[in-house]
Amino acid sequence: MSSKEIGSKAAAQASPKEETTVTERLNHFLRSNRRTLQVLGVAVIAIVVGLGVYSLVSSNVLAKSTLALEALEDGYKDFEALTETEKSSKGAELVAEADAIAAKYGKSYAAASAAMLKAQLLFAMNDLPGAEKTYAGVADAQPKSHLAPVALANAAAIAEDRGDSDAALAYLSRAEAAYPDAPGAGRLTLSIGRIYESTKRYDKAMESYSKLVAKGDESDWTKLAHDRIILLKSQGLAN
Repeated sequence: MSSKEIGSKAAAQASPKEETTVTERLNHFLRSNRRTLQVLGVAVIAIVVGLGVYSLVSSNVLAKSTLALEALEDGYKDFEALTETEKSSKGAELVAEADAIAAKYGKSYAAASAAMLKAQLLFAMNDLPGAEKTYAGVADAQPKSHLAPVALANAAAIAEDRGDSDAALAYLSRAEAAYPDAPGAGRLTLSIGRIYESTKRYDKAMESYSKLVAKGDESDWTKLAHDRIILLKSQGLAN
């Protein structure tokens, strides 16, 4: 084959006729699969729109839950200024509001805060079992919330006040184990030691106090634990 023939063949291979064929194939593919492509296009649009709607709904829920919580907090402030006689009906009304927020907004911050306020209301109304149960429920419902260790500590305080040291220890031990880095974690450990000491379980008290001191934190709780260790040893109650 001569060079001229080779050149003519190469030119034919790259001719506009070949480009036209490719274009026709593409058009044929688009015509044949137009339904599929349209569905995919709609799906992509739906996803984008869905994300926008979700963001809008989330923002709207956050705004509404925040407003509801603020109203409850304002109501609680008003409640604190009432006489004991007036507190009964107002307290029941606020407890119902707190329950409504918790039910409507699920595991949101507003729901957890509303439950904490409900517990405070029940405590102020002398419903100690209800307050204890509600505090514990906050930690059960939202264990990752920063309110959880506070709720458990409050439940422990109520349990101790009603004379159930073991229940108090259970709440505190749970909080100590689950939230070792929470603000006030040293106080949890000190409280565990104090309850053990008050129930004459001095070996357990020493374990808690020593654990706290061993952390090396410069805190009031650590200093108190150190003082209790010295006192127990000086009284011959611990080695």
